[in-house]
Amino acid sequence: MSRSKLVCFAAASATALLCAQAVFAAETSADAVAELDKVTVTATRSEKKLQDAPVTASVISSEEIEDGLIKDIKDLVRFEPGVSVRSAPARFTAAGASTGRDGNAGFNIRGLEGNRVLILVDGVRVPDGYAFGAQNMGRGDYVDLDLLKSVEIVRGPASALYGSDGLAGSVNFFTKDPSDLLKAGKAFSLRARAGYASADESWTESLVAAGQQGRWEGLVAYTRRDGEGQKTAGTNDAANTDRTTANPEDSSSNAVLARVVYNLSDQNRFRLTYDHLDRDVDWTVLSAIAKPPLAATSVLGLTAFDRMKRDRVTLDHRFTGGQGLIRSATTTLYYQNSTTRQYSAEDRNTAVDRTRDASFDNEVFGAALELKSEAAFGGVTHRIVWGGDASITRQEGIRNGTVPPAGEVFPTRAFPTTDYTLAGVYAQDEIALGPVTFYPAVRYDYYKLEPKRDALFTANLPASQSDSHLSPKLGVVWKATDLVTVFANAAAGFKAPSPSQVNNGFANLASNYMSISNPDLKPETSETFELGIRLNRARWNASVTGFTGKYDDFIEQVQVRGAFTPTDPAVYQYVNLAKAEITGTEARAAVELGAGFTLQGAASYARGNSETNGRKTPLTSIDPVKLVAGLGYRDPAGKFGGQLSAVHSARESASRAGVSCSKVIVNPPPAPPTTLTGSDYCWMPKAFTVFDLTAYWNLTDNVTLRGGVFNITGQTYAWWSDVRGLADSSTVKDAYTQPDRNYSVSLAVKF
Repeated sequence: MSRSKLVCFAAASATALLCAQAVFAAETSADAVAELDKVTVTATRSEKKLQDAPVTASVISSEEIEDGLIKDIKDLVRFEPGVSVRSAPARFTAAGASTGRDGNAGFNIRGLEGNRVLILVDGVRVPDGYAFGAQNMGRGDYVDLDLLKSVEIVRGPASALYGSDGLAGSVNFFTKDPSDLLKAGKAFSLRARAGYASADESWTESLVAAGQQGRWEGLVAYTRRDGEGQKTAGTNDAANTDRTTANPEDSSSNAVLARVVYNLSDQNRFRLTYDHLDRDVDWTVLSAIAKPPLAATSVLGLTAFDRMKRDRVTLDHRFTGGQGLIRSATTTLYYQNSTTRQYSAEDRNTAVDRTRDASFDNEVFGAALELKSEAAFGGVTHRIVWGGDASITRQEGIRNGTVPPAGEVFPTRAFPTTDYTLAGVYAQDEIALGPVTFYPAVRYDYYKLEPKRDALFTANLPASQSDSHLSPKLGVVWKATDLVTVFANAAAGFKAPSPSQVNNGFANLASNYMSISNPDLKPETSETFELGIRLNRARWNASVTGFTGKYDDFIEQVQVRGAFTPTDPAVYQYVNLAKAEITGTEARAAVELGAGFTLQGAASYARGNSETNGRKTPLTSIDPVKLVAGLGYRDPAGKFGGQLSAVHSARESASRAGVSCSKVIVNPPPAPPTTLTGSDYCWMPKAFTVFDLTAYWNLTDNVTLRGGVFNITGQTYAWWSDVRGLADSSTVKDAYTQPDRNYSVSLAVKF
């Protein structure tokens, strides 16, 4: 979609939405559909109602998380247009396939995913995702939703305000504060909750306490989760590769949030936070067991476990109420350490049994300063947000085990231990000229990779790298009338190369291939344009957005030379290779029907292509058309309520899905490339519509019972994001399906 077409689209959308004004003009109830009245901080680094933001954003509150019986990030974005989470079933092997080992892999925003989406917890980046061979570590399970007060999702590049990684968008998790529980001057609050979900036989228990004494406030929260693997619609429970039911799995997690707040004065607040999460998963991977006839290396049994832990300590100071140049200032110091270990033990037929033991660790120190100023020049008021941040991350990984591949020695590293520096300064101005507000912003970033030489990284000499990047943005909001708001946003984004991309190193001379460093890697970049219209009345609202984006210098690992012979081994290297273009539309609407009823809907559509060496192919990471609708009810007395929801996903078209399963796939080393036959097209799950029903009942002022029935009609369905790349000839498609009819229940008590 060209920008001229985008303008035409927006004009047509505006006409359609303005026609709706006549239908609803008589609506004058004081009851509001509150979606556009929600406040986002991430979009502009200042509090801004969604209806006034120059970008498309969503805010999901803790109340919505609880009422929806949401237990993880895949549930969190179920009703979000243009956003999804890839979560394939755990069907990995010890040294080959990595399917599903990354859990909730991370967010996909408008077709881009992985480390191209910025994920923050209280402004601190979560660790990168990482994959190498059968090792596969996602980014989506570093946060427990029970500890949150809200989640903000911003679509489009975030680099002008947040720097690297915000290529596709950003997700910011905000944890609870004592003041969130201490309402109406209460000095102490205690809240307990227990929940159960049949989809994965999981139990959740949480306890949060908050108190206040004088100038001091404190909060301690703890959540425990225990569960099994998520069920599928499959019925084959064979202990071999034909299995379509979930592999036996036991998981547990512990999440802790401790926060102390000291209000030195009405203008100065200090806050100390400790945030901890650990997660253990144990599998018996029955789907990895071979069927007869057996070879010497055939797998007779596979057990595995993952151990993940993240700890964060943050000290921040906030100054507010200034009357001079500096109206407010926030200073933050933080430390975060994360470790992930993946272990697999394989029992083989007559060949020697083998194990794989891989780890990926991130330790980061960081600081940030955010200032807000207000000044008038030439009769125009400028509200300026400016500041800077810097962090140093030590990133390292080790591959270990027994019976290494021919030509390898354990332990070894796939990339050298690296100190990774990110630093940037930014400024954004908010300029109001009558009904039009401009949001120009720019950020300058510097990054540096300093690898450390040691005996475990022997593939090649590691290369250092440093570079800088400038990311501008311009947003415009025009409040045409009390009803109509038009917004536009043009933004640039970038993602710096990671240590494992610059210095990926692997050599298997027995199989005649290797990978080498590339100190000349450039950042991935994006240029996007977005245009939308919002209509907002007391009892209804609607919005439509059109967007287009161009992405350059995508980093991919390719074979750069060699012929897989002893004298001419194949050489792999990460290079800036691909380009991409994505265009799409998103829409939302909500209306209060009266008597406590509300009706909501949303839709998303996107299409895109990637281009490599002049050849364009469909970008299969884009989700099919998604439609969402919900009929909600809230008792005017506040006693009970609920919502009937429907989600429809279209079937991906053959012209856009087939190509990804009919070409040579360059697997991450040490696995060699796989050539699929021309008839091995991708599986395209059928279109589906799934209905869910959730409800709550306030038994007393302090006790709330919630319950939900999901997939009410028992549909057999699969999300495109979970099955991408699965061949249509596969005999285990049902292993990738979602649970049949299932239910959840929770009971919350507060004092």
